[in-house]
Amino acid sequence: MSQAHQFNNRESQTGTSFYNYSDVDTERSVKSARQVVVKERYSKDERITRIFKIIIVLLVFVIFVQISYHLYFARNIMIEKIVIEAGAGFTATDEQVLQMAGLGGVESYFSLKPEQVKTRLERYPQIASVSVEKKFPGTLIIGIEGRTPIAVCLIDNNGETIPAAVDAEGIIFQIGKTVSELNLPVLSGIKIGEAGIGSKMPRPVTGFLHDLEKLRKESPVFYNSISELKFVRKTNEDFEVLMYPQNYSIPVRIGNRIDKNLFTYVILVLDVVKAQGMSAYLEELDFRTDEVVYKIREE
Repeated sequence: MSQAHQFNNRESQTGTSFYNYSDVDTERSVKSARQVVVKERYSKDERITRIFKIIIVLLVFVIFVQISYHLYFARNIMIEKIVIEAGAGFTATDEQVLQMAGLGGVESYFSLKPEQVKTRLERYPQIASVSVEKKFPGTLIIGIEGRTPIAVCLIDNNGETIPAAVDAEGIIFQIGKTVSELNLPVLSGIKIGEAGIGSKMPRPVTGFLHDLEKLRKESPVFYNSISELKFVRKTNEDFEVLMYPQNYSIPVRIGNRIDKNLFTYVILVLDVVKAQGMSAYLEELDFRTDEVVYKIREE
């Protein structure tokens, strides 16, 4: 019994010793794992902090470079070359364009605002459209499209009746003796009062001028055969046109629109009338309806 008791005590002691050893080893493993996790977390935080520091340094450097550039370099970059690209309908000289654009002196490349130059040029009625562009390091490009005359008319200007050129938008942009040299249809019967460069035709007339511009593009032969277009007012917002074609002695009433198809029909009828020798007996032809109306000349 004594030996068995001693054996059991040794077994008990041995079991107790083995259990305590495993528990200690586990605690050490847990502590070691926690230390690794903490180290990895601190390592990750340090990397993030380092990246943010690098970004801040780079931003500060970029801001410093930009401030230095604008303070010491940008203000010394000047417009050294101005290119003016003008369409065929624009006759002003380069010197006149620069004066209109307000570019009389030395201009800083970064201080010059293309929008302001564009606004100044658009104030002049002779100019239909403008584009202004800067190209680094020192070039300014100005593109100008002048207005194209679609017809001429007579206006009252400072107590005188003078010829004026008008475009498809109804803008009067040229007046004086030079207009008389233009071989264009004459507009008559339009009352706009005292007028000058920059004045605009009445709104109902501009729609007809758009049609006239379209006719010129689609059929220049028909357009060039128009001698005069007389506007006959019906109401404040409506009118009809009495057209006088060249090479024909009979005027044609066509309403308030004109196009290539209508003009083709007009010329066809006029040729028939002329071939039959009826021109001397007719006062006008009326094309306002589907059927042509012949108005006999009164004796």
